[in-house]
Amino acid sequence: MDAVPGLPTYFVFTPEKTTEQYRESLKQYPEYQVPDPDDPEKQLWETFNYELACAELCGTGHWSMRRLVRIVSEEEYEDWLAKQQPYYMSTIYNSANDPWPIDGELPRIVQENRQQEFTNLLETAMSASSDEERTFVLNYVTFETGSAELTDLSKKYALANVAAAMESNPELVVGLGGYTDNTGEAEANLVLSQLRADAVKNYLLEQGVAVERLVATGYGEANPIGDNETESGREKNRRTEFTILAGGIAAETDTSSEEETTTD
Repeated sequence: MDAVPGLPTYFVFTPEKTTEQYRESLKQYPEYQVPDPDDPEKQLWETFNYELACAELCGTGHWSMRRLVRIVSEEEYEDWLAKQQPYYMSTIYNSANDPWPIDGELPRIVQENRQQEFTNLLETAMSASSDEERTFVLNYVTFETGSAELTDLSKKYALANVAAAMESNPELVVGLGGYTDNTGEAEANLVLSQLRADAVKNYLLEQGVAVERLVATGYGEANPIGDNETESGREKNRRTEFTILAGGIAAETDTSSEEETTTD
């Protein structure tokens, strides 16, 4: 295959044997039943690897290129692939080099990740038996600084998922808890937390969720989950919590009643 300088070059091939299968096939040959000079504790057949290589020297500015590759079964590859994160999510997302949001929009992959994260939290809470396990933080719900005004990103990429879940689960009755950090006066923080909880409730009402399914409560600076002495801790404490009050799987199972026993 000839490569054109300056243009990307690629090729596709389908291997017939995995690395482990090919190693086993080499095991029968005497020339591979000797110690590997680079790893004397193993024999050559044990250390065999496939490689992709450029075998030609092309001018004074190039040299032979070689990359070892490991060939695995399709099942192992799919399992590995499912655990990988795209480059954007693993390296750029939320970093100083992240260009998003642009015009109030987030990349589709971020939208999908946030939706799946909320779905996982909701499903866990719906099947939980304790009050503590039936409560989780609504990640990505934020407000304009020092106010109870929801940010547009909160509405589009966090609370929209909540509204959709409430529509899909009409039996759910939920509590919306507002919290602040301990900066400022405690009484003012209590008022602000209530206003923020009400703001979340009002947004959901606007999306068609019935008022009797929503209970908004402000807790101020109570129950901190982070260290108020640090900025990262204070950020954790400024949160909105979601609690399933009725309608979850555990809530539908009555475990309090017992069969009465009478005696003559």
